[in-house]
Amino acid sequence: MEYIVRVDDRGRISIPSDVRKLLGIKHYIKLRVADGKVILEPVKDPLDDLVNLAAEVAVKASQRPEELSKLASEELMRESGS
Repeated sequence: MEYIVRVDDRGRISIPSDVRKLLGIKHYIKLRVADGKVILEPVKDPLDDLVNLAAEVAVKASQRPEELSKLASEELMRESGS
């Protein structure tokens, strides 16, 4: 895959959407210069992992609410010293 992209007056380029999708580029990329070349690499946003984890926990909790309730009650009892 090869593209010629325009560099605007402010030094910006647009990465074609199919390339962004293929590489999973969302918000950040790493730019480095090596051997006279500009290299762009996708950077995973650590907040994405947190969002996915929260969604996973929410799904598990909604599938077994009675277990979550029991665990929450047990934790409250431990915290209160009872």
